[in-house]
Amino acid sequence: MIAAIGAFDGFHIGHQALLGRARVRAETLGGSWGTVTFSKHPDSLFYGPKFKYLFTAKEQRCLEKYFSVPVSCRIDFTRRVADMAPGEFLDFISEKFGVTGIAVGEDFRFGKNRAGDCGVLRSECRRRGWDCSILDAMRLCGGAPLSSTAVREAVSAGDMTRVRSMLGYPFFCVSRVIHGNERGRGLGRPTANLEVSEEKAALRHGVYATLVRACGKWYAGAANAGINPTFSDVSGTRFEINLIGFEGDLYGRDIAAFIIERVRDERKFGGAADLRRQIDMDAAIVKQAGEKELASRGGFWEKWAAVLQM
Repeated sequence: MIAAIGAFDGFHIGHQALLGRARVRAETLGGSWGTVTFSKHPDSLFYGPKFKYLFTAKEQRCLEKYFSVPVSCRIDFTRRVADMAPGEFLDFISEKFGVTGIAVGEDFRFGKNRAGDCGVLRSECRRRGWDCSILDAMRLCGGAPLSSTAVREAVSAGDMTRVRSMLGYPFFCVSRVIHGNERGRGLGRPTANLEVSEEKAALRHGVYATLVRACGKWYAGAANAGINPTFSDVSGTRFEINLIGFEGDLYGRDIAAFIIERVRDERKFGGAADLRRQIDMDAAIVKQAGEKELASRGGFWEKWAAVLQM
């Protein structure tokens, strides 16, 4: 198997290039291909709860399906794995997954203390008779290398245009709808409150235009990420979405929310009437953004609908 190797927290456009190279090399050599990745991101071992994932395990499986990854081999990244010498690590993935070739980016490091660089990798592959592809790092405007860290920083800044340019698709969340304070229902503008993992990278507080897949349809939605400062009885950060035109009950269901653009900052209103007016203004903006998105990228969203099956 030709293995694209990496943490793949996000499958940004650099990762997608690795998938393409592994696929092409497998076709050329008449073999199979897939990914070798980790059940837990290596940085989570070193930074603990401070490390935040772009996507949960469930969302990563959706991405693997979207990008037609035939096989995803996961390693439990333990201290034992972290302490392997570079050659030992390659022997390990060969024995465990049948790896006979590798595709990585030029910044790939492996083995104890990151001792294995691309020079070591080429030498080890040559000794084993493995196919070896090392891709140049993609660069952002200004010359900085594209990375999952850069994507996380853009997410935390609420810069969804930049996020999408690096991922090639919108940042998204696949989560279960849970019961909240039912404040939106009391305002006549019911919302879906999503159960979002604390391990997932958090959006900058504010209101976002989203496209939501629920009950077999796409809905435009106004999503609020934050603390609902208008009301004093809200504890913790919430992620709730007003689905435009939806009627029904979503409690206990999984839905997928794709963040299209940032609409405004979260702010405190004078009361329920002011908040209701703002919700209606936000709804008009996100409805237009959703309709534009679906009209301009219809095939893209049809493929996502097939992947999600929601």
